[in-house]
Amino acid sequence: MRRISFFFSIFAACAPLFAVPTPAAAGDTASLGAAIKAENARWAEAFGRGDYKAIGRLYTEDGALLPPGESKIMGAGAITEYFTRGYAGSRPATVSFSNDEFYGNDQTVTEVSDTEIRDHSGKVIFRGKQILVFLKRDGSWKLHRDIWNRSAP
Repeated sequence: MRRISFFFSIFAACAPLFAVPTPAAAGDTASLGAAIKAENARWAEAFGRGDYKAIGRLYTEDGALLPPGESKIMGAGAITEYFTRGYAGSRPATVSFSNDEFYGNDQTVTEVSDTEIRDHSGKVIFRGKQILVFLKRDGSWKLHRDIWNRSAP
């Protein structure tokens, strides 16, 4: 009997480690999706202005970019520097997000979507896919992980 009690105690202590977050209800998914789309719009507006400091502020302090073929970029300051360096000397472009899927709850949302960047003439200069992880911090959604890759031509 003591053995059963011992194993039950161990199981009870470890159960939270194996908990799986439940998906949001249909209504919640729509509101979460709307909130994340608003964050995407803020990102796209800042990108279109070439305001890479504003982009950095959209990430958590320990946020990370996971760019294809490059090292992980950690921290909001490093993310600002990545975009500033990467787009130095070029005119800001427009970015759009589409075909989005959202998974999560009121604290963590994962987005899977397509992205497209166009130059000022309207020519597509990048088309890709991305996975974004958003965390709620102090009542606001912040990007925590950002990974993308190029789509086939």
